[in-house]
Amino acid sequence: MLSSSSPRLTPRNSEFYLQRLKECLAEAEETSLPQVRERCLRAAAAWQEMYEKASTFDRR
Repeated sequence: MLSSSSPRLTPRNSEFYLQRLKECLAEAEETSLPQVRERCLRAAAAWQEMYEKASTFDRR
C-alpha cells in the first residue's frame, strides 16, 4: 500500500522515467552479453530523454 506522502510513479511523473533509466543501466552493468548491454544502453538513453522532458514539464 502506498502512503499518501509518497508520490505515485506514473508515466506523467518524471520519477517514473528516472526509475526506468536506473533499471536499464543496472541491467546493462549486470549482463555479460554485448547485444543485451547495447539494448539496455539504448533503452537507457531513451528513458534519459523522456526523463529530461518530463523534468522540464514538472518544473513549469
